[in-house]
Order: sequence, then structure tokens, then C-alpha cells
Amino acid sequence: MKDIIERIKENKKLFLIGLGVLVVVAIVVFFIFNKPSKDKVNEKDKLTSELEKLGKDYYENYYYVSAANSSDLADKKEYLKNFTSVGLKINLENLQRYNNTLKEKNETVFKNTKDNKDCDLEKSMVTIYPTEPFGKSDYKISVFLDCGFEEKEEK
Repeated sequence: MKDIIERIKENKKLFLIGLGVLVVVAIVVFFIFNKPSKDKVNEKDKLTSELEKLGKDYYENYYYVSAANSSDLADKKEYLKNFTSVGLKINLENLQRYNNTLKEKNETVFKNTKDNKDCDLEKSMVTIYPTEPFGKSDYKISVFLDCGFEEKEEK
């Protein structure tokens, strides 16, 4: 034991450098193994984001274009004004039906994989609230996802 202590005293700098390297390696290994995988970061947020993208695409490229069955901007604005407070509710079933008509489809599977529960196609929806000046991208959007995430969080 005395030999070890004498060697440490003789090579103090080398010992401190080695100890520092070990500490850094231990910290790096800790963060690597305690980092959640990207797939599990937050499935609910991922699905919510995907549903919002579907809703935006539906509104901007389909609904807004055909709003009030008119190409007249004044008629379109007057029509969209009716939905500023109640919003336009489009459920996941209709969004997926619309998505299936597209050339580049969103391939997201709306499922809570941890609990193996499909999202409810009727209850999961986006609500779009058109805002002034009622252009193609003038709206607020809210998303409701019913895939069993809330039940899990309450337990």
C-alpha cells in the first residue's frame, strides 16, 4: 500500500489527469444510457404533431380552396367568418380519408404503441378557427387526440 501511495505522490499530475478522464468517461456513459430513445421521447407529442400537420394540409389545400364553393375572396371571407369562434371540426377518420387521396401520403399510424391502443377515429380531431384576414394560412388550430394517453397519465 505504501508503494502505491508513493507512486501516486511521484506521479501526481498523471494521476489527476487519469482521474479526470475517468470522471468524464463516467459522466458520458451515464448520459448515454439514461437518454430516452427518440421513439419513446413522447409518442403523444409526435402523434399530436402529425395530426396537426394533416389538419393544416386539409384546411389549406382542400377546405380553404373549396370554402363556400366560391373562388370569390369576399364570399370566402364571409363564409369563414362564421367559424371564427366555433371552429371547423375534422375528425381523424375524415383526415385519413382525405390523406388517402394524396400523391404523397402521411404514413403515420395513429396508435398508442405502449398500450397497443388505436386512436379513436371519431374522437381524435383537429379544430380549425379561421382568423382575419381569412387568407389560406390565417387560422389557429387545436388538436384533440384520443389514444389512451390520458388514462395512463392519471394512474
